[in-house]
Amino acid sequence: MSSTIVTNMAVCDKTVKVTATAREDGDIDILIESNCSAVQHFAETLTKVTMDDIMNFETSTINKEEVRGNMSMICLAPIAVYQAAWMEAGMLSRNIYRKLGPITMDIHGSE
Repeated sequence: MSSTIVTNMAVCDKTVKVTATAREDGDIDILIESNCSAVQHFAETLTKVTMDDIMNFETSTINKEEVRGNMSMICLAPIAVYQAAWMEAGMLSRNIYRKLGPITMDIHGSE
């Protein structure tokens, strides 16, 4: 079974859909789809992650500059990868996701 996270980036009006699929060898295949050209390199480069990639933020392939390419620092695509991979690995509840949706950021306060 695969796990999919969809993130809407309100600040740039782009979407990112990440599908994670567990492999028999313990790794997780990653498919990233987006209407953002800056995410394209990330999608082409990051096609698989390991458990270490999703557990160790500092050394994770997901965060490497050569993988991220020219994505903005605030892009939620890497976070969507973590969420989808965590869900696929059983570390994020599918029921909570169905109820609450993905992690989102809202702007609050006066303008």
